Amino acid sequence: MANVRGILRLGAMRLAQTAAKPLMASTRAGNSFAEAGGRMHRSELYCRIETPKGSFVAQRRPVERWMPSPADCCYFPDTLDSAGRPLEAMVCASQPGAPGTRVSVKPVALLRVHARDSWDEVVLCVALDDPRREAIDRACDLPLQLRKDIERFLNARRSPSHAAPLVAWCSRDEALTAIDAAAARWAATVNGHG
Repeated sequence: MANVRGILRLGAMRLAQTAAKPLMASTRAGNSFAEAGGRMHRSELYCRIETPKGSFVAQRRPVERWMPSPADCCYFPDTLDSAGRPLEAMVCASQPGAPGTRVSVKPVALLRVHARDSWDEVVLCVALDDPRREAIDRACDLPLQLRKDIERFLNARRSPSHAAPLVAWCSRDEALTAIDAAAARWAATVNGHG
């Protein structure tokens, strides 16, 4: 019984340490994207988990349908997409993360999803601390079934008037450009220029 209490205490301490970390990773130029001129240092990319892998997420369709998420659904803090929301990410990891957890990531692709009347951008990433995913540098390095599951999951968000799948797979470089643009949008908003 004492061993179980010790494990629970250790887990609570780790959770408190994670919650105590600032939302923004430190950069050489300062403590936020705004101070770094909107550019992100590649070694400091991280996301916050909203919906863990395997959780059921409501998809908007004519008939509401629930789908399990094939990866952790996350967002990049201190970024804004073209619609003014935090930039979305899907993080591929062996095990699901906990909501609110900060996870260091490596972007591997950008997915453009036609949703309603616009294109949403979702950055596909792998968790840096996952040894099974460390050799993955591009989307084509991911297992084919995982790529199909991600595409099916994202297609469920699309406009019901479109019959064809509308997920465009873009390169890692485009993902990094999208992250930088979203960070610059956030920095301009914070500095009063947006």
